[in-house]
Formats: sequence, C-alpha cells, structure tokens
Amino acid sequence: MKPLEGVTVLDFTQAFSGPYCTLNLADYGARVIKVERLGSGDQTREWSPLRKSGPHKGESGYYALYNRNKEGIAVNMRDPRGAEIIRKLAGKADIVVNNFKVGTLDRLGLGYEELKKINPKLVFTSITGYGQDGPMASLAAYDNVIEATCGLMDQTGLPDEQPIRSGCSIGDSYTGLMAAFGTACAYYHQLMTGEGQTVDVAMQDALFASIEDTILEYFGNGRMLKRQGNSRTHLYSPYDVVQCRDGWVAFSAITDQGFAEFCHESGREDLLADERFATNELRCRHNEALIEEMKKVFAALSKDEIEERFSGRHFAACPVIHAGQTIESQHMQERDMVLEIDDHNVGMFKAVGHPIKFEKTPADVYRSSPKLGENTSSVLAELGYTEEEIAALEAEGVIQTCEYEGA
Repeated sequence: MKPLEGVTVLDFTQAFSGPYCTLNLADYGARVIKVERLGSGDQTREWSPLRKSGPHKGESGYYALYNRNKEGIAVNMRDPRGAEIIRKLAGKADIVVNNFKVGTLDRLGLGYEELKKINPKLVFTSITGYGQDGPMASLAAYDNVIEATCGLMDQTGLPDEQPIRSGCSIGDSYTGLMAAFGTACAYYHQLMTGEGQTVDVAMQDALFASIEDTILEYFGNGRMLKRQGNSRTHLYSPYDVVQCRDGWVAFSAITDQGFAEFCHESGREDLLADERFATNELRCRHNEALIEEMKKVFAALSKDEIEERFSGRHFAACPVIHAGQTIESQHMQERDMVLEIDDHNVGMFKAVGHPIKFEKTPADVYRSSPKLGENTSSVLAELGYTEEEIAALEAEGVIQTCEYEGA
C-alpha cells in the first residue's frame, strides 16, 4: 500500500508547477483525475522535447514526464453539462488542485465556495504566481519573473554583471513541492477533524521562503548582499568553482578541518602556514588570494584525478558535470533515481526517479500519462452516465473521449 492510496484528487492543473504537485501526490498512491480542455488539452502537450519520428512523432516528453500516474478526462467546463460533471466529481473527491488565474473557477461556478456546499470535507489547493490576494494577485507570472520579484535573481550571477535566472525552473518545481506538502497537511487535518479548507500557494511566496542568508543578513544587519558568483565570502571560504585540466570543479571547505584536508591532500601545506588563511574569517577577507592559489592546484588535475585525489571527508570537491552524466552515474542507478517508463504518448523514455525513499510505502510508476480524453468514458461511467449519454455529450461538444488500445 502507498501512503496516499485511497485518496482521490481532481486535478485542474497545466504547465509545470501544478502538474508537479499532483504528480507527487500520484506517485505516492493518490488517484489523480486530470481535467483537460477539449481539442488541445494541457499546453505542455506541445512543449519540447517532441518525438521527431516513429509512431509517437510530435508527442511531448515534457507532458509525459509530469503527468504519469494520472487518469485523464476532457471536459468543456463552460458548458453547464460539463460543469455538472465537475460538480459530481468534486462530490466524490478528497482534494482539488488548480493553477488557474485567480477567480477562474469562481467565474465558472466551480470555486471553493460552491464546491464545499457539495463536499464540505474538500481540500481545495490553488497555485498561482502571487497568491489569492494582495495587489499583485492578478498579474501574470512565469518562473523567470518570479525569480526576479522574490529576490533570487538579484543574488545569482557574477558581481556587477547581469543577474541570471537559475538553470532550471525552480520557481515552478519548488512551488509544486510546497503545494503537495500543504495539500497533504490539509488532508491530514481533514482526516483528524472532518474539516475541509483552502490551501493558497504562491510561487513568489515559495521561492522567497527559500532565500536564507540574504534575508538573514538584511534583517540582522541591514546589509544588502551583492551577487558573489560562486563564492559565499559573507559566510565562509574557500567555496567556489574553478577550471581544472578538462573542465570545471566545484569545491567547498566550510571548516578549518576541511581547509586543512585540502592542503594536505593537494600537497599545499604551505597554505596552512600562511597567516592570511589561518581562520575562516581571514580566509573570507583574503578569499581572492586563496582562490588564486587553489586555481593552480586544480588547473593541473583532470576530473578523474580530482575524484581520486580528494577523499571528501571534510573538503568537498567534485567535477561539474552535465545532468546526462548524472543520469548514467552508478550512484544514481543504485539510488533508483533513474526510471524507464513505457508511456502511451511518447513510448519508452528515461525519467528522474523519486527522491523520497520510504522503507515500507515506496513511490512507483504504475500508469502512463493519459492520451487526451483517455479516461473520460470510464470516469463518467463511474458517475452513472450511460454509454448513450456519454456518446450524446461527446457529439454535442461537452466532452472528448479517446479509444486507446493500451488503456
């Protein structure tokens, strides 16, 4: 049995942050019924990477990755009969998750205030850029803009140069994780008390809460930290990224013990005798000079030699590698962090595994991402619709079904 087995989630999400939330719920056992628009479905069905040839040509790996383990239905919620289908589903669901703009479901008569009349125990999670209230609530939001408005982008990049966004859409993924956590907490509260409630998760809030030392420094000392590139000289030194013989290496020594380990294992005991580097405070003050000395060490070593030479007990040093190399690494394989999935939409592909390792209730991939409307007929049949009624609703543009041989 999985942790969320027996929980039903009605999923109105699309793009990244919302589907990532419901993906995590689904991976740990929840039944997730994804609702998509007729014709085009979730916008990520058109996002790269797309299969370039074969029977799955034009299908999106992006959609397949973030919508596995979900059932899919296609419903026109603007049609009163479509809205009625949603109300019936909400009556049987435990959780609703959406990442529509503020007020969208309310305008359709499907917001929390209406649905809780049908199901008072409902947990209703909304993911937006800036939250359900406040002067920015109605603004459009995407990952790079959120990184800019929360202060993260201002801290990322080299000093006195252009601010840089993160290398991945952390505003979406981190928000999705926060939404999944908040939803699980609210559901636990419902189990204990019988009370449903709303869960309001904003991308800006989530990412702002992840900024640690910059906020602490501002509140504690009134000082606004500047971009430091790969250094953190307000906290410790050495901590940087420099070139080695065949690439780049990241390293850190946040204790005197770690710095001494570097000196011994690199054969640079002379640095231990240098008064400029005697303490962490002095190393921070003379960081530039220290890094120049460390550059000389790493410039003479290859990536393989770095991994062999430094033990990693206290001084951490690892080559900077591509995620593709991480996928192929023995460690990731043994940690079950690489999954091979046979998907309805894109066929066989490799995906990132589950980072939370439960001893007794592990996550699993047990269902492909759905074809558009793949489960419409079966879900409506559960609600009591007859085959004739389902056929009539499809003919009149209220729903979309999909006959898929592998379903």
